[in-house]
Amino acid sequence: MTGGCDALARAIDDVVAPAAREVDKRARFPRAGLAALAGAGALGCTVPRALGGGGRTLREAADIVSRVAASCASTGTVLQAHLTAVAVLVEHGPARLLREVAGGAHLLGCVMNPLGTLPGEAIGRGHVVDLYGQAPWVVAAGEADSLVWSVAERLYLVPSTAPGLFVAERAELIGLRGTSATALLADPVTVPRDNLLTTRATETVHDVAFPWFTVLGAAVSLGIMDSAITATARAVKGAGPAPAVLSELARMTVLADSVRGMFIEAAYAERGGARDRQRLLALRAAATRTAVGVTDSAMKVCQSAAPRGMAEVERQFRDARAAYAVPPTPDTALEQLGSDLYGD
Repeated sequence: MTGGCDALARAIDDVVAPAAREVDKRARFPRAGLAALAGAGALGCTVPRALGGGGRTLREAADIVSRVAASCASTGTVLQAHLTAVAVLVEHGPARLLREVAGGAHLLGCVMNPLGTLPGEAIGRGHVVDLYGQAPWVVAAGEADSLVWSVAERLYLVPSTAPGLFVAERAELIGLRGTSATALLADPVTVPRDNLLTTRATETVHDVAFPWFTVLGAAVSLGIMDSAITATARAVKGAGPAPAVLSELARMTVLADSVRGMFIEAAYAERGGARDRQRLLALRAAATRTAVGVTDSAMKVCQSAAPRGMAEVERQFRDARAAYAVPPTPDTALEQLGSDLYGD
């Protein structure tokens, strides 16, 4: 990654972390943090080296996302969506755009269902295509420079300036408030015909987008949990080593590490096949559910042993719950996993 680990640490410590409270409080898109991460090479870290990127693997990218999310889950979630879109573009995108991404000059978002495709329609008109469709939850809506958009069996690159792209008013979110996540509507969005990325949307989403989205999403959850555990341990130090508090801290760590094991296995796994899909579905459900449980415990421990520490973990508490509602939800992932197991 351009700039190395020291540059990433500086971007997180000097820009992302100090801005996290205001990003959350004011529901402000973390533009400064993303610019700092771009300067450290994080936005282009997975673009092939031949195109000017860092050539990082999914596992390496997930470590970056986890570190960012531990300081600001909103920024980590935007990076998750961006790198998922980059993974698709590495397979199907133009080299010119990938060079821009490698230089940190282009932020991407995803308009797709990680478990399939979104309903919609693409109607050609000469050199342009009219895209009809909608998505209920899009991270960086109105902020990303371009979107990788799934319409039926096609994936298109949609510039944020494309005519007919409507960004819904942002609702008040309980957490992840800086993600600018809201609904998008194409009624229709008109793009050049050449913006078609692939006619194999289902295959691409299944083999590329879903693994990246899920592993990077688990990295966000791990960042939230690690941050909450660290803050809780720091808050209760002055209260003395009460057995109940020590036990709860240990339990929180065990829970987080159980997800970490699944996360590492999924990140290194060979892609493809029913077992890989089941592993990813299980990770999606476990990571978000466990983050809710760990941050709930963090709040309870601080409330009983160190009330002043509650302010430190309250943001992670809310971010974990907001992440639970991001589609596909843990409940949907479990339903899909159960269906796959039943069909075996």
